[in-house]
Amino acid sequence: MLRRVCHKKQPYNNWLKTFTKKAVAIILMVSLIDLQLSYVLAFMGQVQIAESLSSTIASTVVGVMLGYFFKALFETFFEKREERLKQESEPEENTNYEEV
Repeated sequence: MLRRVCHKKQPYNNWLKTFTKKAVAIILMVSLIDLQLSYVLAFMGQVQIAESLSSTIASTVVGVMLGYFFKALFETFFEKREERLKQESEPEENTNYEEV
C-alpha cells in the first residue's frame, strides 16, 4: 500500500508572527500600566497632564491593536487563498509515495 507524503516548506515569516504577537502583548500591558499611572497623577492634582497622557495612551493602544488586527486578518486571508490556489493548480507537486 502506498501513502502520499507532502513535504511542505515552513512559512518564512513564522518567527515574525510570534514576534508580532509578543510585541503587541507587551505594548498592551505597558499601556495599561501607564493608564493606571495617569489616574495616580490625577489623584495628585496633575489633572491636565493626566488627561493628555490618558488620551495619548488610548489612541496609541487603539492604533496598535487595529493595525495588528488588520495585519492578522489580511495575512490569514491571503494564506488561505494561496493554499486553495496551490491545491487547485498543482495537487501532485512536492509529493512522494512511501510503501506502508
